[in-house]
Amino acid sequence: MCANKYVVDRFDDFFVVLFEKDNKANKLVILKDKFTINAKVGDLLEIHFNKEKSGYDFIALKEETDDAKQRLLDLIEGMKMHKN
Repeated sequence: MCANKYVVDRFDDFFVVLFEKDNKANKLVILKDKFTINAKVGDLLEIHFNKEKSGYDFIALKEETDDAKQRLLDLIEGMKMHKN
């Protein structure tokens, strides 16, 4: 079973749009009915295609998401300090 890491980009009316973490050109669009995890925009997920149930298995990568968000906040704070 192959797994890839995706970032939740947005929620549309009927779909969830995700982009592969290391290849932004690779987009994954999943019906909201098949999106069986409580996630929000910006969350990093490991996604496995499950052939047996013709759907997906999701694992939230909370620690990696939190680390990435903290790096961005630190970068923004550093930019503010250099601007003043």
